Amino acid sequence: MWDYSNPSPDYPEKLFLYWGAQLVEEKTWFDTIPPQDLYADVPVALLAHGQVLVTYRVHGYNGSQVVSEPLTLTIDKIAPLLGGEDGALIVEEQVLDEGVTVSYLESHGDRLLATVPGYDSPAVGDMLTYYWDRAPFANEQVAELEVTDQNVGQPLVLEFPGDMIREREDGARYIHYRVRDRAGNVSARSQPVTLAVTATPVPRSLSPVLIAQAEGSGPQLTLALDDFDAPLLIEVPAEVMVYPGETITVVWGEPGSVGHYSTRTPYEGRDRHFEIPVQKVLAQSKRTLPVIYQVDGGDSALDSDPVRLEVRAMTQRLPQVNLVGADSTGFHLASAPAHVPIKLDTWRMIAEGQRVSIQVTGVLQSGNEAPAHDALVAHPVSATQARQGIGMDNAVTVPKTYLASLRLNERFTVSVQVSFDEGGNWVRFPSINLTLRA
Repeated sequence: MWDYSNPSPDYPEKLFLYWGAQLVEEKTWFDTIPPQDLYADVPVALLAHGQVLVTYRVHGYNGSQVVSEPLTLTIDKIAPLLGGEDGALIVEEQVLDEGVTVSYLESHGDRLLATVPGYDSPAVGDMLTYYWDRAPFANEQVAELEVTDQNVGQPLVLEFPGDMIREREDGARYIHYRVRDRAGNVSARSQPVTLAVTATPVPRSLSPVLIAQAEGSGPQLTLALDDFDAPLLIEVPAEVMVYPGETITVVWGEPGSVGHYSTRTPYEGRDRHFEIPVQKVLAQSKRTLPVIYQVDGGDSALDSDPVRLEVRAMTQRLPQVNLVGADSTGFHLASAPAHVPIKLDTWRMIAEGQRVSIQVTGVLQSGNEAPAHDALVAHPVSATQARQGIGMDNAVTVPKTYLASLRLNERFTVSVQVSFDEGGNWVRFPSINLTLRA
């Protein structure tokens, strides 16, 4: 509104509106001007694409004339012109070749990104509406992306979330978009890009491991160490689906236990076969343990169905302990040294670090049970003993005085136990029962 307006019947005020040089509206007032009278309509025929100067001239009640500052209007009637190949979205070659797969989404943040080829004169306020169609020309909208101060002049990237992709299921899918500029002009639809989608996760059956040396079927197996020959190989079934980029880890036993072991290194290049070290096998003697494998894609690991494997301890081909000086008639005190050596030959799969306990028991002269004499208690096998046996240096003994406390002509026993798991479980070796002679 202009200053000093006071129209009256004798002194009216007039307004002349110009569209460029053309007069498009003329108004006259004889009284106070209501606000709604300050609006004017411009014929549609004059709204040509381009720029125009809009001005107005006022004849005041006192005869003065005032001309406004010109207002430059830009009239945009041309829709955005898409770039590239008819605006077709740009996606990775891998997606064009292999499609949108479960593994692709897992390794790409559970989304598909597509870049908009540069179109003609992008400007702040433009709005891109984009679609993921299950049938051609279905126009199933995904979302909108607005051009802002932050992204104008930058490559515009459209995001197709994994949840939406899975919700619209597998099959041939068509992605496209339109651009609506701030003037309301809408571009042609971009050329649809056809994608093959197999993004619905298939329920994966991670069937139990196979152990050739074990007996039984299904998830309950038995490994008899008497029949065991190294190496023990754990096999992941060939029918188990493992996608590119995933790794297999075999897990033997409960994590944190002495016999626990895990590996992802195949045995001597044999795909899906994994070796369990002998000492880790022995450490599970007299136990039932879970054996599984894990398939790891980076974000998460899937566990297979477990096998419950019973490991039966060795009972055969074990050496019998020897009390030096004993013969078929028993043991004679008269010829015994002050410290009588006890010896034990090596056994199958003996190794440094295994534990050995040797104990002597008998009956006192009073007829009561004698306190046991421990010649070794949870003794860790040394490297030398692993090669030669126990007591070969005559360092393991029972005192003659202990034997002399026992009743003559009665039997006494030298027994041996070996642990393969640092003392958790003990396996009995053959003992020796001797008659004590004078």
